[in-house]
This record gives sequence, C-alpha cells and structure tokens, in this order.
Amino acid sequence: MIEYIARSGPPEAMNCPAFVCDACRKQVVGEGIVTWATTIGDGTPGPHRQSPLYVAHKGDCGRKVEAMVNAGYPLSEGWVDLWEDIPDFLKHLTHNATDAFADDPDGEYHQHTLAGAKKPEERR
Repeated sequence: MIEYIARSGPPEAMNCPAFVCDACRKQVVGEGIVTWATTIGDGTPGPHRQSPLYVAHKGDCGRKVEAMVNAGYPLSEGWVDLWEDIPDFLKHLTHNATDAFADDPDGEYHQHTLAGAKKPEERR
C-alpha cells in the first residue's frame, strides 16, 4: 500500500509517503509493482469494479500478493488481475494529478466502483 511513515529528526518530525510491500511489510525502493484486480477486462462501457491497489517487491513478494489478490477477486467471478511497474504508475499518477479526465478529447473514461468501499453516507 501507499502509506505515511512517521519520521522524527532534523530538520523536523514529518510523515513521509512510501510504498510498503503488502507481502513483507518493508518499504519498496527500486523495483516494485502496483497491482490490483478489475472487471474491466472486456473493455465494454458500463460500471466496472476495481479492488484497492496493492504494492509488492518484484519476485517472491509479487507472486504472494498476486495470489492474495486472486483469492479475494477470483477469475471465476469475472475479475482479472493487472499490475504496473512503480515508475510507470508514478508517471501516470503525476499526469492525472494535473490533467482532468474530462479534458481528454481522445478517450472515454468508464465509471467504476471500488470493491468493498463504502459510499460517504454509509461511513457515518
């Protein structure tokens, strides 16, 4: 997951965002992946479901997280797992932080629901 890690020391105490491996719980530095499951596999318009995002080191940790995702979001129920290298994920995230989907003339963004997520009114 992407988590905030508390840090103390000069110049001041702060919370630092970091990628933390969902398999071994250590910080992912260097090669790692972001992985998730979705039902958008067929590409047809309409509401799709998506799992939360997970993070893993490449290799053994990645295989463990993939097995965890597949167990919770099985292919037999229409889910497919996807992954992206962290540098590519960051490139897309940075772009989407400054460029609105509504302003993109070249594509259509499909509605989706985060699986297991509650609507704001259900959180109260």
